[in-house]
Amino acid sequence: MIKNSTYIRNFTAKQRKQLETVAASQKLKTVPEILFFSLDNYLEQEKEIARLNRIIIYKQNKIDKLTNPTIEL
Repeated sequence: MIKNSTYIRNFTAKQRKQLETVAASQKLKTVPEILFFSLDNYLEQEKEIARLNRIIIYKQNKIDKLTNPTIEL
């Protein structure tokens, strides 16, 4: 269950560096802004990765079909 307000009391050094990198590149100031921005981007990227994987599979099947015409896909 996710609560409406969550308090994160400490970050690891790696997490702090990641947050600072995102904040600097997007001009975000607060941790909630950074986290919500990251969450939105993650969901968009997940869809894009799935689309690109489908394209890769399609292209690979075409290559296989052309290089070995005896295999029917």
